[in-house]
Amino acid sequence: MRKLLAVLMTLALILPVMALADLNPDTVVSFNRESPVTDWEGEWVLAGAYIGEEYADENDIESNGLLPVPEGAVKVSVKAILDGSATGSDAGVMVDQGAYLHAHVYDMEATVSFAADISDETATLKLPWDGWLFTVRGENDGDFNMGVGKLSKVSADDKSLYFTKVTGVESDEIDDEGMKYVGMNTDGQLIVCYCEENLVKKDVEVSFGYIFVRAE
Repeated sequence: MRKLLAVLMTLALILPVMALADLNPDTVVSFNRESPVTDWEGEWVLAGAYIGEEYADENDIESNGLLPVPEGAVKVSVKAILDGSATGSDAGVMVDQGAYLHAHVYDMEATVSFAADISDETATLKLPWDGWLFTVRGENDGDFNMGVGKLSKVSADDKSLYFTKVTGVESDEIDDEGMKYVGMNTDGQLIVCYCEENLVKKDVEVSFGYIFVRAE
């Protein structure tokens, strides 16, 4: 019986760390600015968490960098929805900007679920088409819904999506903040995070966030 308990305790320590195996600490928060929201669609599972070194230092948080998470703690289902509120046409939904750029535009909606010991609620993340920058590709043409987008809504009792509870990191600063940005990193993993600066416009250090990999 004691041997069995010892094995179970060892597994409890090892299993959360195993989720970090596919994450590269050097690129995990390096964003792919060419990634369209349509590539984000699908089912994702939490593989790790991250706290920026500067944010940790400023807020007296002992942990930083990649953090292990319990297996199955958080799952996300992402949809890219063609936006019907923009200027419509028979060819599809389009939008006009001052520079007369035309593009199909999408909104992102994601459903977040948690393990039973984390929370029994289901949260919704919303990111409207104008939460992204637009990039000029040619005359009278442009791309929207690419790179990092800013969330307009996080419908959870804990706006950080229970970050401290999932990671075991105690921080009132994190508890007082909420997830703010979504993007895909250069390794094809989905990042949901909080950042003190404008992550949509430039590459700056992520304060804290979740790293998701595609569900098998």
